[in-house]
Amino acid sequence: MTMTRPDPAGAGGTCLASDMVLVHKVFRRELRMLPPLVAAVEPGHVERAALLGKHYRELATALRHHHRAERDLLWGRLAERTQLAPALEERMRQGHRRHDDLLGELDGMLDLWVTVADPDVRDLLVDILTELAGHVIAHLEMIETRVLPEVDRYFTQREWLTLGLRAASWIPLNRMAWMLGAMLEDATDAERRNLMGKVPAPARLLYKMVGQEQYAREMRELRAAA
Repeated sequence: MTMTRPDPAGAGGTCLASDMVLVHKVFRRELRMLPPLVAAVEPGHVERAALLGKHYRELATALRHHHRAERDLLWGRLAERTQLAPALEERMRQGHRRHDDLLGELDGMLDLWVTVADPDVRDLLVDILTELAGHVIAHLEMIETRVLPEVDRYFTQREWLTLGLRAASWIPLNRMAWMLGAMLEDATDAERRNLMGKVPAPARLLYKMVGQEQYAREMRELRAAA
């Protein structure tokens, strides 16, 4: 059984899923940048290795939570209202399983690398990070072309906002400014307006006063070798 939405969310040219596209932009950008940053770490430079290791762990945590929200809140809700092609759903699930396998491999080696910054471990990490980036980017493109267009047909604005809040509920308060800065970095003007329109006024003010510079400073340090 399918259900058409009572109030078209795409009215006025606004795509509900634009905020998820911004999250995808964060994953694309950061996963592409991480392999060359790791490759540039000199043997024994454990402080630099620890900084990049911390960044990887945040990305890995974010990706795992994003996939869980995608499965439970996006695919699950769409399955109640329309019918996803079985072959498409299987491809998406296979993608998640492959990502989980690669993340598990990285998790298993990361502690060793950040402790001694061994070049052989570093090179293996670079190979796996590069493979992960390729798989994730291909998966995100599939989601954007095959799944997200259905959001404006089958979700109301209120439902999508509720889903987004639940999907982001895992983010620690002290990293909210980082996530907002990361989403805004490559946003178009329309995407920026749409996202900031959903952020409560006190949080917008705090981001402009403190968070924006904090994000820029952190990224300068992280990307110093790029």
